[in-house]
Amino acid sequence: MAADIQAQIDGVKTSTQALEHTVATLTDEQARGPSLLPGWSRGHVLTHIARNADALVNLVTWARTGVKTPMYPSRDERNAVIEAQSGRAADELRTDIHASHERLMAAMAELDDAAWNARLTMGSRDREGSATALPLMRRIEVEVHHLDLDLDYTLAHWPEDFVEALLADIAAESDSRDDMAGCVLVGNDDEGRWVIAGGGPEITGPPPALLGWLIGRSDGLGLHTASGSLPERGVWR
Repeated sequence: MAADIQAQIDGVKTSTQALEHTVATLTDEQARGPSLLPGWSRGHVLTHIARNADALVNLVTWARTGVKTPMYPSRDERNAVIEAQSGRAADELRTDIHASHERLMAAMAELDDAAWNARLTMGSRDREGSATALPLMRRIEVEVHHLDLDLDYTLAHWPEDFVEALLADIAAESDSRDDMAGCVLVGNDDEGRWVIAGGGPEITGPPPALLGWLIGRSDGLGLHTASGSLPERGVWR
């Protein structure tokens, strides 16, 4: 396995450990409580994180065998499973998060270099790419939805390498999209520069705050523009 892929997998493990630490003391009452996602409890979010790991196992299987195996049979079935499993006890949710993570790590460990370069269709936008994109896909789910749990995990807790990787990924993908507003994100103290959708107004601030605003997890607190107002950010996914 290439060193860069292993480093990304290690990042998934680090992010999952942080999530498991957060939910280690989760109570049944908290699990039933609202998340930051409209209409979803924390149980919904945790169930989604677990089922996403299993969905990525399907893509890993596709990469390994060459047999097309979509993430989910359909969006309706995906949503139905999340709804059906969302009311479980906190202990069951914790066990599911850990077990599904271990299944994904075991599946990824079986991929050789050829499989990592297999072409797949993945994500909510049916984005085409190689299996090398899967570790970052998983880390996005874990880190962003960890924030969505509303359990004292904030933008400031996002690992620096994760923030930089996702900003770079969004910047690269935005060139081929027409539903994202053009802007240039500039990290404080030369912490990075990311051109989104061809560029536009310059927005400065801490990279985690820039990312949080860009993906709809922040109203832009701590960000600055020459005009004093932030542009419409468009759609992330």
